[in-house]
Amino acid sequence: MMRMAVIAIVVALATPAPDAVARERITFKSNDGTPLTGFLYRPESPGPHPAVIMMHGCAGLVTKRGALKRRERTWAYLLKRKGYVVLLVDSFSPRGHRSICGKRDRPIEPDRERPHDAYGALRWLQSKPFVRPDRIALAGWSNGAMAMLWTINEGAEQRPNDLVHGFRAAVGFYPGCIKIRRKGFKATVPALLQVGLADNWTLAKPCLAMVAENNEEGGAAMEIDAYEGAYHAFDHPDLPARRRLARHGAFRDGEKQVWIGTHREARQKAIARVMAYLRAALKD
Repeated sequence: MMRMAVIAIVVALATPAPDAVARERITFKSNDGTPLTGFLYRPESPGPHPAVIMMHGCAGLVTKRGALKRRERTWAYLLKRKGYVVLLVDSFSPRGHRSICGKRDRPIEPDRERPHDAYGALRWLQSKPFVRPDRIALAGWSNGAMAMLWTINEGAEQRPNDLVHGFRAAVGFYPGCIKIRRKGFKATVPALLQVGLADNWTLAKPCLAMVAENNEEGGAAMEIDAYEGAYHAFDHPDLPARRRLARHGAFRDGEKQVWIGTHREARQKAIARVMAYLRAALKD
């Protein structure tokens, strides 16, 4: 037993924490011309590798001190370990904002600026020899998941006409689906959604209905998993459950008390589900 304990300790010490994993700060242009920044994670081997573009939520990608937020850097670490190039896109800081969760009138929108950012990131990755240009997935969280949906929606005006390869697949965590469902949604690439049934910020029910409608109407195949008892941000590695005030012009009173927090069982299931989905979607 003592020997097994020692081995476990050695393995734990030898495995780098997400904070310690090498990453590169890069610059590129959104498709609307805005200069953006991002953080690039690369596997050790030269590749070329499949890749995942990550779109952050309304709280932004970086802290007040400029550090990457824990949910995003943990997901980037997990994806890199599986052999993916990962690009975390910062849509807010270059536009002069850190977070927009507390703003009723939001200066950056998931159906306006952010699809341009996704396609700018796609073009940047496709220009790199260490990336497989036809094996790139788009992933998003909350506001970023809404941006993902608008990006892959049929008729998205931000989609460049001269793309040789578009996104291969998409993954979204707890998007708000009310607006895009009302406007009309039809997926152009296969997508997987992960939602919490206890989420009172971005409700699961409209997303469940939207996925069913998309599949019935002939959109690219969509899948959705809904987790009992899971709040918004249920996949965060360590966020104690708490209430917070969210503001948005779409809320009846302009603001709303919402619950957020880690749900460990849902988190582990979601990680396994996303990894299996990407492995199947990005294979040869």
